[in-house]
Amino acid sequence: MRVTAHDVALAAGVSRSAVSRAFSPEASIESRKRAHILAVAESLGYRPNLIARGLTGRGSGLIAVVVGNVSSPYEAWFLDVLAEAIRAEGLLPLLLPVSPGQELEPALDHALAYQVDGAVIAAGSVSRKLAERCSAMGAPVVVVGRVIEDGADSVCCDNRAGMALVVERLVAAGRRRVAWIGGYADTFSNIERLEGLTTGLSAAGLKLVDSRRGNYSVEGGLAQALTLLTGPEPVDAIVCGNDAMAIGALSAAQRLGRRVPGELSVTGFDDIPAASWEAYSLTTVRNPVETTVREALALLSARIAGEDGPPQVVRLAPELKLRRTL
Repeated sequence: MRVTAHDVALAAGVSRSAVSRAFSPEASIESRKRAHILAVAESLGYRPNLIARGLTGRGSGLIAVVVGNVSSPYEAWFLDVLAEAIRAEGLLPLLLPVSPGQELEPALDHALAYQVDGAVIAAGSVSRKLAERCSAMGAPVVVVGRVIEDGADSVCCDNRAGMALVVERLVAAGRRRVAWIGGYADTFSNIERLEGLTTGLSAAGLKLVDSRRGNYSVEGGLAQALTLLTGPEPVDAIVCGNDAMAIGALSAAQRLGRRVPGELSVTGFDDIPAASWEAYSLTTVRNPVETTVREALALLSARIAGEDGPPQVVRLAPELKLRRTL
């Protein structure tokens, strides 16, 4: 049976309200009495009810974290860094994974029932509709990976600038027959990265020879790259919308005996930890996760503290990480 605050009060010989004050840093209570109550609570295995605390208006200490497919390398990496940073602030993350096509409303309604203090929405790989629904949830919200104009505070890598860096190096390497493997068509990151790629190629007098959709997965990148490399149009570079698809494209090139980078260049986006592994040594655009998390939590903390004003947009500068595949 779960230990309650009433149990702690009886064991400590104090009132129920004294137990509540002992677990509230801002509450007035004599220091030795607080220490005694906390020691009794620890011995009983008691943990305060964060939901009940939220209902009193003192804040639950919970931060909702809405992410896409948590099995994907980038989302898993982002979630790990974000969760650690939230815990370092003395708060707890409440995870709400939402896969593409999944209904978000039930998950958000569930989060609101927990009286969350705020939310971080990793929305680069979810649709605009889902991201906008998140921003209307009532608690302070910061959207990561997408910009919702006049809708919510946002932190996002400059996707177009990142792709401009990729095109510059591809052109310098003599690549002229460039193909694209993107993600879901209506996602923010896919739209901006494809725009950056096509704009950069156009400025160099080039255009895409083919465009495919690989759903951001290694398997999707592999399947689409096999199609590209066995098709009628010769390809000397494959630009991928994220690193997972680029790793799949490298597997396709190896399966077909295509030398990388001798015959073919392959690039990704995000610079997940696996991108630097010797087996891949992937040239990619660094999407700075640590900086993203720091900026997002700074914006969220300010809103939770009551800061007003129009939505803030933080655009982070990308960095090209040159490795063996280009």
